[in-house]
Amino acid sequence: MIKTIQLVVMVMLCLNFCFSYATKGCPQPPATRTYVYSFKGYNSGYKTGHHFNKNELLRGRIITVRNYTVAQLFALALRLENQKRIIIDVHEPEKLKMKYCYKLVVPYQHQDNFYVLMQRSLGKEFPEYVVKMEKRNRRYFMVVRDKEE
Repeated sequence: MIKTIQLVVMVMLCLNFCFSYATKGCPQPPATRTYVYSFKGYNSGYKTGHHFNKNELLRGRIITVRNYTVAQLFALALRLENQKRIIIDVHEPEKLKMKYCYKLVVPYQHQDNFYVLMQRSLGKEFPEYVVKMEKRNRRYFMVVRDKEE
C-alpha cells in the first residue's frame, strides 16, 4: 500500500513537471474584447443621424452614427436629449465642429453597459477632452473642456 502511494505521488509530480514544461512555451490567449467600434471622417451623401439595430436580443446592440460632431457624439453617449444644453469650453472650438461617422457593436452579454462602453470608446478616440454632466440652475448641461495636464 505504501509503495502504491509513493508510486502515485511520483507519477503526479512527473506529470505536473511535464505539463508545466509543455505549457511554458505557449503564448497567453488574447484578451476578449467586449466591444468593437470604428471611426471615419465626414461622409458626403448621408444625412446627419443615428440608428440603433432592431434585433437587440440575438446580436447585442449596434449603433450607427453618421456625420455627427464630437460634441454631438458625446451628447449621444451621455443620453443628452436637448442639444441646446451643450457648453463648449475649449481653446480650439473649431476642432469640435468636425463631423465623424461612428459605429459601435456591443455583444449581447455586455449590452447593459452599452452607453458606458460608448463613452469609453469616445474617450479613447478624443483623449484631449474631458466631458462631464454638470448641474446649473436646476438643469443638467454637458460641458466639454480641454484636458488639463
